[in-house]
Amino acid sequence: MRKILFVFLTFAVLLSCESDDGITYTQPDYLSGKWIVKEIGAINQQNVVVYNEFVNDPFCEEKDNLILSNDFTFQENSFESENSVCQNSQTNGTYVLENNTLILSRSVNGQTITLPLTIISLTYEIVTVSFTETETGELIFMKLEKEL
Repeated sequence: MRKILFVFLTFAVLLSCESDDGITYTQPDYLSGKWIVKEIGAINQQNVVVYNEFVNDPFCEEKDNLILSNDFTFQENSFESENSVCQNSQTNGTYVLENNTLILSRSVNGQTITLPLTIISLTYEIVTVSFTETETGELIFMKLEKEL
């Protein structure tokens, strides 16, 4: 009797298990959105990163930002006032994410220019990146906050 009960229970368990073949996992998209520059940092003489508040042009209502779209395009907006008129210096391009590096690419006069941003930390609301300033060779750190 126990053997029959065991076989019956085993058969029932096997039949009750549904296949997981139709289940797919979708990774959350933390990068897409409008990111506002909040802090900028550099390494001091004690080898510690020191952050300062990023100051936007006070004559402009808009804040400098980076918009990452889920179609892997980006728009970088930098606002500065000229003769009391706010001007947007806009850059457009594409991006890829390779491991922990966000690579921004844009075309200038037919030449592709890339800027690799190393992602130090990333949450849904805040991203911290570092990059090397091309003109000075200085390592720059930047904290951006997602506009919700």
